[in-house]
Amino acid sequence: MKKQFSIQKKTIRCLLVGCVMFAGMMISLNQADAYTFEEESAVLHVENRSNETSLESLSKSDQEFPEQASPLYSDEAQLTTMVYMALLWSPQPMVIPRPELPEKQVGNPSMPVLAPRSEQVLGTQKVTATGYTAGVESTGKGPKHPQYGITYSGVKVRRDKETVSTIAADPKLFPMGSILYIPGYGYGIVADTGSAIKGNKIDLYFPTTKQVYKEWGKKDVEVQVIRQGAGKCTEKMLSDLADAINVYKSVPDSWLDKAI
Repeated sequence: MKKQFSIQKKTIRCLLVGCVMFAGMMISLNQADAYTFEEESAVLHVENRSNETSLESLSKSDQEFPEQASPLYSDEAQLTTMVYMALLWSPQPMVIPRPELPEKQVGNPSMPVLAPRSEQVLGTQKVTATGYTAGVESTGKGPKHPQYGITYSGVKVRRDKETVSTIAADPKLFPMGSILYIPGYGYGIVADTGSAIKGNKIDLYFPTTKQVYKEWGKKDVEVQVIRQGAGKCTEKMLSDLADAINVYKSVPDSWLDKAI
């Protein structure tokens, strides 16, 4: 009788142990966590999709030391994390500032020369510009006069659309040797004066009266001062300036620095 009771007791004990092991396996299966990766605002977040029962089943020690929990990630998730970390630690591209280009000079289609750059302009002056010739109608001198075509500064009158022309101005406003840019006329160097040329009046030289009336007449313009004269104008200065403009189609900075 005792032997039979002992066998039944062992059988019950084995059944209880089996039930406990089966229950433990089921709990372990229910505690499996799934993780998904998604990128939001350039940050990789890990979202725990465990059911509520698995969260409640965490032990107090796991909550106090979360680093001890070691969830298993799939190979795809690990690869994604490695790629993200590589991009995060990769050197950032160097941004090179765009160089400032010099201001482009705008040319007038009817003018063979270019207007000066803004940084070359010392100032502007509104004037009334008229045209004149070297003849009797403007100077009272004929071709046979020894001073015919000779300006107050001593240089010969000159009209060259592609380089520089001689003009007359009030020396008190524009001293001899001053270089002006006159819109519609081109570059002019102050080399002459006139009894009627006072204040904000200038006279532009033309070879004939026909050209004076056809090409200019009388205009109110705003001239740009490129260089303030030193009180003289020579043939060499005029020739050098013409050569420089012929090459660069405007007054180069190198010539201005040299002239000053």
